[in-house]
Amino acid sequence: MKAIAPLLLLLAAAACGGTGRRPATGNGAAVAADAATMDASAARTAENAAAGSAAGAPSAGSADELPLAEPPAALRTPRERASWMIRHFWDAMEFRDTLRSRNRDFMEQQFANFVSLFPHADTAALAPALGQLVARAAADREALLLVGEIAEKYLYDPNSPMLDEGYFIRWLEALIASGTLDEAERIRPTYLLGTARKNRPGMPAADFTYITRDGRRQTLHGTEAEETLLLFYDPDCDHCREIMEALASSERLRSAIAAGGLTLLALYADGDRAAWDRTKEQLPAAWIVGFDTGAIRTHELYVLPAMPTLYLLDRDKRVLVKDLPVGALLGS
Repeated sequence: MKAIAPLLLLLAAAACGGTGRRPATGNGAAVAADAATMDASAARTAENAAAGSAAGAPSAGSADELPLAEPPAALRTPRERASWMIRHFWDAMEFRDTLRSRNRDFMEQQFANFVSLFPHADTAALAPALGQLVARAAADREALLLVGEIAEKYLYDPNSPMLDEGYFIRWLEALIASGTLDEAERIRPTYLLGTARKNRPGMPAADFTYITRDGRRQTLHGTEAEETLLLFYDPDCDHCREIMEALASSERLRSAIAAGGLTLLALYADGDRAAWDRTKEQLPAAWIVGFDTGAIRTHELYVLPAMPTLYLLDRDKRVLVKDLPVGALLGS
C-alpha cells in the first residue's frame, strides 16, 4: 500500500484562501474539531500513511504525485473543501499519457491519496467524483481496467488498511453505470457488486439452518438473543484459533455473554463435518457452536473472503456491523 499524502493540510487552510503559506485563522478551530472526529475509515487511512512512509513510499508533493487543486476561498468548512477537492482531484491527470496512467505504482499512489479525502467529504459528493474518475480514465482502456484493479485491492481486499466496502460499492456502481465496459469486462464488477451488497449494515442478515453441538437443527433467525455475534471460522485455521482464544479470554466478552446481552454463534460453513465434530467441544461452553447445513455455500448467502469473519446483529437479526474488527471487541 502507498503512503497517503498529507492532504488535510489543504483542508485546514485559511478560509481567506491560505494554502499553508500563512497561519489559518477563524475556521482553524472548526478544522481541528473536524479532524478530531475522523471516522474509523479515516483512522485506518492515517495508519496506512504512517506504515507507507516508514516503508519509504513517495512523499507528498513529489514528482510522483498529481498537483492538488486549491479549493476556492469561498468554501470555508473542511467538508466543503474536501468535497470540492475530490471532484477536482484528477483534473491534472492526462490518462492518454500511458507512461503515467498505466504505471501501477504511480496510479496506486494517486488512488490512495484520492480515497483518503472521502471521509471528510459529503457523502453525496462521492458518486459524482467517482463517475468523473471513470469518465476520465476511459480515455485509455488499459488505464481504466488498472484503476479497477487498484480500487478492488485498496477498498475490498480484507487485508487492506483502507478496506471500505461502502466506498467500493460506490466505485462499482459508477464503473458499471458508465457504459464504458464491454460485456466480458462487466462480468467481474457486476459479480463483485452483488456480493458486496449482501448483508450490509441495516439489512436483515441472511437466514440459514445450522446443527448445534448436541445435534439439534436451529436457524439464525430462530436463535433468540439481544445481540448476536456471528463468527464464521474454520477449525483447521491457525489464525482462527488464535482469534477465538483471544475472544474466549476476553473478560469483557464473557461478561456480556453471562449477562444475557450477547450471544456468540460460532459457525463452520465449509462442509467438513468430521473436522467440526473433532473440534466442536474445544470451544467455550457459553458459545453456540454450529455447523452449516449447506445453504451458506450453495446459495452464497455470505461472502467470506478471510477467516475468521464477524458480524454483529441486533435482536431482530439486522446487521449492526459487517466484518467487525476483532480489536473493537477486545478493546484494542
